[in-house]
Amino acid sequence: MHRNLVHGGFIVLVLVAVAAWAFGGLAVRLGVVAVIGAIPAAGIVVGMRINRIVSRTSWYLLLAASALFTIFNYLWFVQLGLGRDVGAAGPANLVLQVLAYGSIMLSALQVIRKHSEGDRGGIIDAALLGVGLITPVWEFVLRPHLLGLEVSGASQGIYLLKMLLLTGTLGALLRIARTAGTARTSLIYFFISIGATVVSVVSSLLSTRPGSDYYSPFVDLFAMIGYLGLAAAALHPSSTEFTQPAGWRRSRLRPVRLSHLGLVLAMVPVVGSMPAMVGGSTDNMLLTFGTLLVIPLVVARIGLLMAERAADQETLRYQAHHDELTGLVNRRRFFALLEEAVRSGDGVAVLYCDLDRFKAINDVYGHEAGDEVLRVFADRLRGTLRSEDIAARIGGDEFLILGTGTTAGDADALRRRIEDATAAPAVWRGHELSFGVTVGAAHGGGADTTADGLMSAADADMYRRKAVRRDSVPQAPRHPTAAEASRRP
Repeated sequence: MHRNLVHGGFIVLVLVAVAAWAFGGLAVRLGVVAVIGAIPAAGIVVGMRINRIVSRTSWYLLLAASALFTIFNYLWFVQLGLGRDVGAAGPANLVLQVLAYGSIMLSALQVIRKHSEGDRGGIIDAALLGVGLITPVWEFVLRPHLLGLEVSGASQGIYLLKMLLLTGTLGALLRIARTAGTARTSLIYFFISIGATVVSVVSSLLSTRPGSDYYSPFVDLFAMIGYLGLAAAALHPSSTEFTQPAGWRRSRLRPVRLSHLGLVLAMVPVVGSMPAMVGGSTDNMLLTFGTLLVIPLVVARIGLLMAERAADQETLRYQAHHDELTGLVNRRRFFALLEEAVRSGDGVAVLYCDLDRFKAINDVYGHEAGDEVLRVFADRLRGTLRSEDIAARIGGDEFLILGTGTTAGDADALRRRIEDATAAPAVWRGHELSFGVTVGAAHGGGADTTADGLMSAADADMYRRKAVRRDSVPQAPRHPTAAEASRRP
């Protein structure tokens, strides 16, 4: 119900904004803008309370921006709508806009930083794409208009840098909104808010005329949509994960996206140099600012790719040398380490472990219970061994231990510690699974010691101990059958 109210309220108020834009005069339109412009501040305050938002820094920044826009809209309503000169076009106009847009950008950057932990590569790709898409718009639409207004080079540079940063931020937010899982709806509304704000700014820029107070009604329309998107982002229940991601979805850099990145890299120099090809002047500002923004993003992306490749290689190496279930060394790696230890000539101990009652646990409780026993035993082994000892699972319920720099007494003491480690049962789904272990030990050192010899000796010792334990268990007295009892005198 809460979600539906947010969606329904957003749609209804957008229709109100469209009606004011289409049918209202200047005063009506500015009055509606002033009223709707105050909604985000109220929505943020209410949203933080009803949604119990914990991480509030971004919302406080957006609240500050909303308050500044409320003042800004009120001043313009009084000046243009009511015809009273309150200095809305003076320095206050610039100060309010800089502070408001600055607060929005800081909030957006914090959201991106929080969510980038899960998908840094995808966010960088999206930011680069946003920068690339605005490049032709700047070169063929915005820059010619600014040149026609005889705007200074410094002011053009500020406009360009602002557009590059805004569109890069929009690209990153769109990526987050698509992959952020439970926070998606709130982030989509936030994207709509900033996107509408960018369109409003561009409309204001393109409608500027020298010596005229005229501005396009589209400025007010998209400004209202931006305000309503921000209020909906705060009120929607998914705002609780706005800066606390809880289910992002990572994707790999695939050939299609790689081609897009290549296009972005080519876009800045090609578009910036294109006017010179038709007799104009090269856009040095685009080449400078675009390159300064794109290069760090590309370097960061390459660094991430290298880190991902190194992590993948490390994962493959680990999987090649370790048992998937227990995380212990696997058979192949163990025997390689054993051969290396034997060649060193130091004292080497091999312990062969075979779990007792493991088959019965599998038969009664199933293989999931058996897997839990294997994991529990592996964890207990880690706590029993020295840091230099190596534990391996070689299959089923069989484990091997390699101890280097040991004596026969050390091997025997280690065997007893391993046996003691199974004294407590493993707990699985409320069941206590009692199990034990039989450990055979072998020790050797010097030129006559071989890996096969140690393995055979440890294996033989383990089976000998199993036989001794089996023979030492008292047999239950045999009760006569009914037929035997009937034949007794």
